[in-house]
Amino acid sequence: MSDNETAQPARLLTLFDLFKFGGALMGAVAASSFGYRTFGWPAAIVAAPLGLIAGAFIGNLPWIATDLLMRYELKRSSSARLKQRLESEFFISHLLIAELVSRGEPLEQFRDYVTGLMRSADPHQRYFGHAVARIWFPDALPPQPGPSKLEDPKT
Repeated sequence: MSDNETAQPARLLTLFDLFKFGGALMGAVAASSFGYRTFGWPAAIVAAPLGLIAGAFIGNLPWIATDLLMRYELKRSSSARLKQRLESEFFISHLLIAELVSRGEPLEQFRDYVTGLMRSADPHQRYFGHAVARIWFPDALPPQPGPSKLEDPKT
């Protein structure tokens, strides 16, 4: 693999995903069961998608709460602490940089950090480095190869 290619690590199934999918499944089962017992099969068929949506929403609440808590913590942290966290928490570097920039820190000071992530030997750091570069430094991304003449159906 060349330096210009980004190795994308496999998407991990998180506890939050399990909460959301489990909530959706339990909501669908509970709603269709209630609908069937109350009004029969037509109600069960109508209630299942409604329960699926409600269950997914309820199952997503832990992620929403965690996200709000993390953003609150970022707002309360000092700029020095946020810069320190960049070194170990590269996976939320886009949020750390956003908070620092919103406080008036110059964006350009993070260019070398993001470039370092993109050139790292660790595929996870490269992946997140490219993701951060797409947000903050799109000019730092390697050029994407365009279609060749053989692939272009218009010519």
